[in-house]
Amino acid sequence: MDRTPALFLSLALAATVPAQAGECRSALRPLLLTATPDLQALAGVRGLCQREADAGDADSLYQLALTHLGLAGDWQPDVAIPMIRDAAAAGVPEAQYWLAWQYEAGPLLPNDRASALGWYQRAANANHRLANGRLARAYEAGELGLAPDALKATEYKAREARCLKKEREQSGG
Repeated sequence: MDRTPALFLSLALAATVPAQAGECRSALRPLLLTATPDLQALAGVRGLCQREADAGDADSLYQLALTHLGLAGDWQPDVAIPMIRDAAAAGVPEAQYWLAWQYEAGPLLPNDRASALGWYQRAANANHRLANGRLARAYEAGELGLAPDALKATEYKAREARCLKKEREQSGG
């Protein structure tokens, strides 16, 4: 199984939401999207994210965790996963989606459909586009322990479409 760190970063960045507080997200994003980030800039951003996380910003905690999933060769999932769990428990939809995805597909967490479903539902309830899309497909196909339900699938597809529309409006597109 390919454990390419770039894959984990790109999926973690999918369907991002505007920063809830602080500057960590906006400072880190360009570094996450760079193949070889400047190490001095990375150290500065990590410090910023750590300060914001220490001040209670759960989104900054999630962003900080991402730096341990392959950025500049720093592959420490044992450091990142507890941080992601804490951010998810504090209500960060991206962290909730990341946990769901890992519980469903791994390889960093054991396969656990019930846990995956629970985290997908929490992320979807927080209007995470990809979580809504995954639940729509799960209800269509009867996956994740769900019985097929065309009405629920349609509901989640509509929620996904609303999320996409909002993302486009926020990006000016």
